Amino acid sequence: MAMKPTYDDLVQWMHDYFATYNQYAQNAETVHEMDKYFAPDFNFIPYVYLFGGPKNPIRGREAFYKLLTGHPTDYEQFKVEQIAVDERQMVAVAFLEASIYDTQSNALKVRKNYLAWYDLGVDEEGEPKIKRVRFFWEATPPEVDAKYAVPPDMAQKR
Repeated sequence: MAMKPTYDDLVQWMHDYFATYNQYAQNAETVHEMDKYFAPDFNFIPYVYLFGGPKNPIRGREAFYKLLTGHPTDYEQFKVEQIAVDERQMVAVAFLEASIYDTQSNALKVRKNYLAWYDLGVDEEGEPKIKRVRFFWEATPPEVDAKYAVPPDMAQKR
């Protein structure tokens, strides 16, 4: 039986996750670099109207990758403000500053705060994996949200 990761292991792993996310997650050619972090049966639960709210979860790692790579007109970069970890419950919570940039010009489109709750597990090799993310973002006026591209199949009808 593999040992469970320690608090320090999980904090470092989460920082590595965000660095990898910033570099690889939003490009269809490199998104599978994220396999190291996401369980195949991963679920993403958005507590955001634009993504359909919590009753519209994205089920499965591949479906989530379609979301990550489905907005080619912009990309986001995370700056970690704080990470809290409970290694006994295998939970991490991250408070992030997200900067969304235009892909063509690299101009900043919007900056907002995200809060993400990560339910973690351990795979057969004893490596941490993200099993579920409950995702919240800062409430902003509609004109600010309109600057953030949402893949057409995820957009809510207004």
